[in-house]
Amino acid sequence: MIPRQDAEELAKKLTRAAEHVSADYTEEDVIGEEDFSSQLCGRLKETLRDFETNTMVWQVRTAESEKGFARIRARTLHKVVEEPLFGADIVMTIEAVGSNFEVKKGFLAQAKRLEQGKRLNTRDYNQLKKQCRDMLAVTPASFVFLYSTTGVTVVSANAVVSQSKQDLWKLKIWDLFVLFLDFAICWVGDTRLQTTSRRSLDDLRVAFDANAAIEVAGKPKARKTATRRRRQIEV
Repeated sequence: MIPRQDAEELAKKLTRAAEHVSADYTEEDVIGEEDFSSQLCGRLKETLRDFETNTMVWQVRTAESEKGFARIRARTLHKVVEEPLFGADIVMTIEAVGSNFEVKKGFLAQAKRLEQGKRLNTRDYNQLKKQCRDMLAVTPASFVFLYSTTGVTVVSANAVVSQSKQDLWKLKIWDLFVLFLDFAICWVGDTRLQTTSRRSLDDLRVAFDANAAIEVAGKPKARKTATRRRRQIEV
């Protein structure tokens, strides 16, 4: 698994990016679920650019960059149908390789706008249950991202389909940081959802008719980089 300190630092960065999207929603810069997915991709690319954790390097990789460098890649495209075939707005994968570990897996997520204290109407609730069933038909690693003016919260797709509660806030909810941390340290994620190239990331998004496909990946720092950091700490 990814070292705990690296996983925590990465999870904090990912969570901060999502919080920025929530702030954009508060300022009415985010309109709907598709816009949320696209905004999240942009924020993740911006937040993790040239980012280093304790022993790992995380950076945006474009099509022109050298192969094998750590990266976070985000690809978005507007949907061509009203409802996605498999219910997911976002396909998120992680690929990280170290001297004694290799992590390649992913999860599906459906974004849903809902203020705390509010309930979904019957139509929206039934649609969300269908989307969750469709995601679960692919993988148990399926979630709903509830976003509002107060932040982004996570609900298991299993919880949505197993209970008849239009008030999603009464379901068991997760802090987004917990999801990202568990994702990094191998407690959450499906190894069948993984990418090996930019093309396969596009293929994954198309396969699920998702609005966005995101790949977070990393590799160990070069030894001289880690040594320089230790010297800076000592000074």
